[in-house]
Amino acid sequence: MSVKKQPRKTKNSEPFPPLSTSLKPFLVNGRDQDFRKMIYGLLQVSSMMLKAREYYGAYIGVTAPQYSMIVAIAEAGEATVRDLTKIMHVSSPFVTAEVNKLIAAGYLQKRTNTKDRRSIVLSLTAAGEEAVRRVAKMRLIANDMIFGSITNDEAKVFQHLIQVLITDFGRAIHELEAPHWWTDGETGAN
Repeated sequence: MSVKKQPRKTKNSEPFPPLSTSLKPFLVNGRDQDFRKMIYGLLQVSSMMLKAREYYGAYIGVTAPQYSMIVAIAEAGEATVRDLTKIMHVSSPFVTAEVNKLIAAGYLQKRTNTKDRRSIVLSLTAAGEEAVRRVAKMRLIANDMIFGSITNDEAKVFQHLIQVLITDFGRAIHELEAPHWWTDGETGAN
């Protein structure tokens, strides 16, 4: 028999741990236990996706972020460093360093951007294209296993929700970076 745990009470009779959301769709009887389980599930999915990306990269002899850059360029045909920073949500110096390694390894080539001579346009070399072809079967099998239980209707909702979460995460990160959380002695640090 499963016993539902009741939140502990602190000295001032507030539930502990404090709620991590106040959004009604995620509260059951005023508690956010199911919401926290969902967050832990998302973190597990994120970790497993990153692990799969590590395997894909290792299979073709590159790091996981380098794999993502190669695939992003393959999908777009060509890309700038700025394009890759947006797709991967990482810094420009990081992308530049990894791109230089991929150029040295023979996976990427660069040319001056005719629209903006300050930037470069990246594309795959024949070796880069071959690497994408080599990992394709592995990626296809894994993705089919990962997403195979999702119906057509669920896939549409899932894709929509991912876009909503990307937008909302962007807003939340912007808020978390706001100075009022980190100035005037208001930080949560002791």
